[in-house]
Amino acid sequence: RRTSICAMLAHGVRLADRRVLRVAGTDALKLLQGVVTNDVRGLGEPGAPPVYAAVLSATGRVSADVFFHREMGEGGGGGGLLLDLPSVSFDESVKLLTKMRLRASVTIDDATSDFSVVAVGDPAGEGGDERSGPRGDRGNTWFGDPSTSGNETTEKKKHHLLSFLPIDPRTRMLGLRGILPAAVAEALVDGNVDGAVKHGDSSERSHDEESASNLYKRFRYELGIGEGDELTGLLPLECNLHWLNAISLTKGCYVGQELVARTHFTGVIRKRIMPAKFDDAGGDFSLKNAKLLLPTAEKSTPDSPSTKPPKSVGKVLCRSENFGLAMVRLEHLTRVNHSVSFARFVVRDDGPRGRDAGVIVKTPKWWAPK
Repeated sequence: RRTSICAMLAHGVRLADRRVLRVAGTDALKLLQGVVTNDVRGLGEPGAPPVYAAVLSATGRVSADVFFHREMGEGGGGGGLLLDLPSVSFDESVKLLTKMRLRASVTIDDATSDFSVVAVGDPAGEGGDERSGPRGDRGNTWFGDPSTSGNETTEKKKHHLLSFLPIDPRTRMLGLRGILPAAVAEALVDGNVDGAVKHGDSSERSHDEESASNLYKRFRYELGIGEGDELTGLLPLECNLHWLNAISLTKGCYVGQELVARTHFTGVIRKRIMPAKFDDAGGDFSLKNAKLLLPTAEKSTPDSPSTKPPKSVGKVLCRSENFGLAMVRLEHLTRVNHSVSFARFVVRDDGPRGRDAGVIVKTPKWWAPK
């Protein structure tokens, strides 16, 4: 199963839960600079690398995460930008930009039918190639490296059909990510799959069992990285967005900046998103928004009702089989060394069966040194 996921991600996937918005015009960068958490002015230069950022609400909570890509073949000045946005918050993002545009020279167009978001996962944690990129580390959070040797992996990447894509701006452990014309994305991604099948690897045909987007989600969950609606309504620093290169603390004002700046400079962050591994992979009860409890939490039964509800130490944000993301209070972690902490909790089913599912959370390798 693990080998199948690695193979699919290594050959590239199209992310069906993302949409593409084209923003162009001489005032495009000025408009975006006042809306998002990161500094996007560098995108005015030809060949600029992609930028990751977030759109916040007036109260400083995440409305959407966004990847900015400079459109290929555009000159300076009024060149277009392609925005990789979550499908669930796409319309709200368009409304916000349209509202703030006023009379600025900016065009905003839905380009989803023309472009696709493509990712090439990197389960080996090698980051795609030797290009400079954000923080990273070798090795998968839970499983360890695939059996392929380092030399073999490097050689394969040199001949990868999608090797021209930029490194994911969040961390090189996520591999490559970019926006391609829809027809090109279909040809290259399917070409990679067909080539793998031709050479005897049929695991890439696992679309019927699990969609490519869900495979990528599992990959992210193992690394402890949220995306899209998994971040909606949360505080950006609790989502670790400052460690994922999504926040500039030196740029000018933007919507929601006050809370971000205050939280950063006070240094008080009591909970964070962390990767979670569940003991019960096939549990038949929903875990989304379920509370995390200490293993010693008293369990209420008809014969022995609990006198008070157990104290919550966090909550589950999302899950795919036995992996997911959880928002965890840091005070309950046990430090192993200077960079690794972990904790074991339980998730309780409040239904008539009243079952518990064990869960382990652990600090991922890409977190900044504490």
